[in-house]
Amino acid sequence: MPRFLKAALLAMLVAVFVGCAQYRNERGVEVNWQPSALAGLVRGETTRADVLARLGPPSQVIASGDETVLYYLNEHAEGEGLLLVLYNRFEVDTRYDRAIFFFDADDRLTDYSTWLRPPDND
Repeated sequence: MPRFLKAALLAMLVAVFVGCAQYRNERGVEVNWQPSALAGLVRGETTRADVLARLGPPSQVIASGDETVLYYLNEHAEGEGLLLVLYNRFEVDTRYDRAIFFFDADDRLTDYSTWLRPPDND
């Protein structure tokens, strides 16, 4: 078999068994809890209905004694990888944005906390 044919066959085999992959996944609720949307929330006055009207349905509703908790979560993952026959490498960057709101027995806001991961500056 000619040398160039062997090289071409080898190159084709490598091309068949080597691959790159990109990954993107988003789960959870839409991120609506930017500071501007939360500006009018007042502990002791804002109701659960007010928060639901601003942010929509939460990821979870948690009942804890007389308290109710609305938990909002958004997960965003992106990655890329190298897929070989004997070795694989995959890097994934996952971002979690969260907001949690606590309400008393009268459905009045008692406390809340939010986390928005700063955007990447690439």
